[in-house]
Order: sequence, then structure tokens, then C-alpha cells
Amino acid sequence: MHRLASLDLSDRLSGIAPPWAVMLGCAVFGIGVAALLRLLADQFAPGIAPYAFIYPACLLATLLGGWQAGIGTIAIAGFLAWEFVVPKSASATVIHYQAIATAINAITATCAVAVAQGFRVSAAHAAQTHDVQLAERDLLFSELKHRVANDFAIVVSLLDLQRRRSNEPATRAALEQAMARVRSISRVHRQLYAVPETSQIDLRVYLRDLCAGLTDASLPPAGIRLSCECDEAYMARDRVLSLGLVVNELVTNAVRHAFPDGRDGVILVRFSRTGACWRLEVADNGVGMPITDRKAGLGTGLVEQFVHQAEGTLTLESRGGTQAYLDLPANAATGIAKA
Repeated sequence: MHRLASLDLSDRLSGIAPPWAVMLGCAVFGIGVAALLRLLADQFAPGIAPYAFIYPACLLATLLGGWQAGIGTIAIAGFLAWEFVVPKSASATVIHYQAIATAINAITATCAVAVAQGFRVSAAHAAQTHDVQLAERDLLFSELKHRVANDFAIVVSLLDLQRRRSNEPATRAALEQAMARVRSISRVHRQLYAVPETSQIDLRVYLRDLCAGLTDASLPPAGIRLSCECDEAYMARDRVLSLGLVVNELVTNAVRHAFPDGRDGVILVRFSRTGACWRLEVADNGVGMPITDRKAGLGTGLVEQFVHQAEGTLTLESRGGTQAYLDLPANAATGIAKA
């Protein structure tokens, strides 16, 4: 229906050309189509079915410019067919028969124009209804995002209230960590849903914006640099959310543990194709992680849950720093955006 409605030249050219000029142009185009088809047919069967090609011509003219263009096509193309295609005869009976045939063809072509105009009006109405529904959905979606953001803020406020009331250092530290987790998840959600809603998310844009947000929120003013590299890739929104949460947790852990005593360093976030599959790498050049602490640190808890949601496999190494590799299946992303 949207494609059919997009054929409405009188609406698309509104403000550029007057309606009568658009209708006239569509009628001329329809007449040209009928004449071209007639010339082609005359190469094989001259003069056969003199009014046959008026029907597709008037249908096309009606869809493009409305019923006025269709009627104009019928009138002019019918006259041309009568003058140049219908065989001339001196017999009154033959002329009478030809006149009746011309009238019948004009009536049936007019019916075709009426049907085409009905489809045209229905398509325009359906397109308008669809646009209204999209606007309502966008409004509801915006309201939902606003409510989710408020919910995150409320949770952080409640945790902060409990932290202020607690006198136990361990409890306060746990509540502060919980607040940081909620803020991190809120940031990931905000970055993801700031992307225009499509069936596939451009991962390069998303990871670049996410790393910029992490730089502002998690990195110290100086000393640690966050670098982001990403191949061209598009991914479903749900999997992107899990991937973003993994990146958030791994980068946050690296900032907290890889560079003690204020040392400088670099954290690299890279998403690339490895053979037929895809790999997310988060690596740092910090102090590294002892083998005995790897599973107790990055490999469990929230990261492990997010990895499971992304349907990936996490591998941890410690060679001149800590390297985390999240391997995803081949169908996790594509190099071409899908509608």
C-alpha cells in the first residue's frame, strides 16, 4: 500500500507544479504508453484490437495523477485510436458497429479508472493510518524510555539513601558498588536506545558512543585511555544490549583493577570478524590477573550472565595485561544492514 501511495505524483509534486499540470503530464504519459504499445503491436498484427492498450494506459495515468488524468487518457487515446487505428469503411452498418464498440470500450475503460481511483484512495488512507500508528508508537516508545530512565534514577536514589543510613563500611561499600552497577546499566540502555530504531543496529556507531560515554563516566581525568575499533557490522538490538553490558563490565573492571597506584595504561575495545565468526576483544596493558583469580573475577557474575544472553563464549588471558575475548557465532552480526 505504501508503494502504491507513493505513486501519487499530484501529492508528491504539491507546491512544485500546479495540480492541473501534473494531471496533464500523467495523461500525456499514459497516451505515450498506449501509443508505444500500439506501435509494437502493429509490427506483428497491424490494426488488431484498436482500443486494447487504452486500458493499461488509463490505469497507469490514474495511479499517477488521479481519475482526471485517467479520463483524459481515455478521451485522447480513444480519439487517436478512432482516427488512426480503426479501419475506415463507407458502410453505415460498419460505422455504426464501430461507434458502438468505441462507446463500450470507453465505458469499460472508465470503469477501470474508477477501480484504479478506488485503490489509490484506499492506499492513501492506509498509508495515512500507518503513519499515525507509527507516530503513536514512537510517542509510547519515548515515554517508555523516559520511564525506564526514571526507574533507574529511583533505584540509585534508594540505594544511596540506604548507604547514607548505614554505619557499616562493608555495607556502604556494597551499596556503592550496587549504585555503580545500576548507573552502568542505565548508561548502556541510554546509549543503545539513543540509536534510531531499526531492525539492525550499526555496531560501529553504538560502540563508539558507548566508549565515549565510558570515557566520561568511568575513566580518571588522566592516565588511562580507552580506544575503540570496530569492523562494519550490524546486529539485532537485543544482542547489542548484551554486548554493550559486557563491554561496560569489562572496561569498568579494567579501570578498577588493571592500573593500581595511579599508573597509566590503555584499554582496547575491538569488534572484528575472525574467520566466519565475530569476536569482541577487551584488552588492557595493566598488571594482569593471576590465573587463580580469573574465574573469580571477570568470568563470573554479571559478565557471565551477559555473555550467556549474547550466546557467546568468553575466554580470559593474561599476557602483559588482561585480555578478554567474547566469541560470537557467525549469525550474530552481518556486514550489511537488514531492513
